[in-house]
Amino acid sequence: MPSAQHREIEEQLGVAPDHRAADLYSLLRAVRASKINSFNSVHGRGQVVFAEGEPARGVYILRSGRATVSISSSEGRVVMLRLARPGDLLGVNSVLQDSFYDTTVKTLETCTTEFITRAELIEVVKQNRAGAEVMVTMLSRELAQLTERAKSLLLPQTIRGRLAKLLLEWSNGAAEASHAAELDRRFTHEEIAQMICCSRETVTRLLATLSRQRVIRITPDSIVIVDRAALEKIALT
Repeated sequence: MPSAQHREIEEQLGVAPDHRAADLYSLLRAVRASKINSFNSVHGRGQVVFAEGEPARGVYILRSGRATVSISSSEGRVVMLRLARPGDLLGVNSVLQDSFYDTTVKTLETCTTEFITRAELIEVVKQNRAGAEVMVTMLSRELAQLTERAKSLLLPQTIRGRLAKLLLEWSNGAAEASHAAELDRRFTHEEIAQMICCSRETVTRLLATLSRQRVIRITPDSIVIVDRAALEKIALT
């Protein structure tokens, strides 16, 4: 049976117990065992947790909420790499390299984080083998996510295909081909454009086209996948 502390962590995550919750619990237990101080913070929607190019002072554990992880070019072009979710460890690669943050993390909704300085993180690695192992696991999971993200950007040959693939990913396979899947409209067209490497105008035009073709239906609050089979076919183009 999970301890009271374990249950408390899982409740704060707001998700069912899974590998993320287990990894987070293990890391926090290692932090506590090493008598390391950490700092909890609440970030409102749209706030930048840390920005690309800032000195990597420490890592952030995302306890609740979701955030975007993005990179930008010198011309100001932004590409969204992934969505951070509860249980993710943010900034660890840059911190271990004692460098600058190589991404920008911005909240999509109210988030709570736990901050651990670089010096204290190194102490966790030195003093606690379990803590080091769980960080390796988290880094491995992040690399797998980035690899999948690269595939979604590079393998579909058309922007239309990338948009279709993104919509299917959001549906999480919850609906069969014969049923409609309703997706919350949490992202602006500009943010969707950053995810599939195109312009906001292109996203607006493609969504309108898919709506006219009755592949999706757009409401003020959601995007409904009406014809999943057709969307899957487009995703292969």
